Amino acid sequence: MIVSNAQAAKLLGVSATRLRFLISKDRVTGAYKVGRTWVIPLFDGMPVLTPGTRGPKRNWSKRREYTKAVIHVNQRVIRNNLKTGERNAVITVKRGSQNIYAHTVEVNGRCRVMYRPDNSLDCGARVWIETISDFKVI
Repeated sequence: MIVSNAQAAKLLGVSATRLRFLISKDRVTGAYKVGRTWVIPLFDGMPVLTPGTRGPKRNWSKRREYTKAVIHVNQRVIRNNLKTGERNAVITVKRGSQNIYAHTVEVNGRCRVMYRPDNSLDCGARVWIETISDFKVI
């Protein structure tokens, strides 16, 4: 079935001016002009519009890559604290090239506990927690 510009605009719920703009951008499938009137074919009772892009390509809302944080307990510091009676921080949080030492770490989001007996971290840890969520060092 074929309809006019005004009828197609009514079916789509837009103004005839907006539909003419979409036709000028080649976003209405199969639209052609007969004399001074645009004729639009219907597919399953509706005109077919191809999706468009609004404005420039967005780069401000792309999800940025987060650096994962690795949290592990340093057994050497625990043993040293037991021998000397000191209270040094035994938890190490590594994010990028930064190391943060703490007694308590609160992870605000998803995390996972990793155990790799044969493939350890650079520091030798075999059990650690990985997260891309925010964390709070207490």
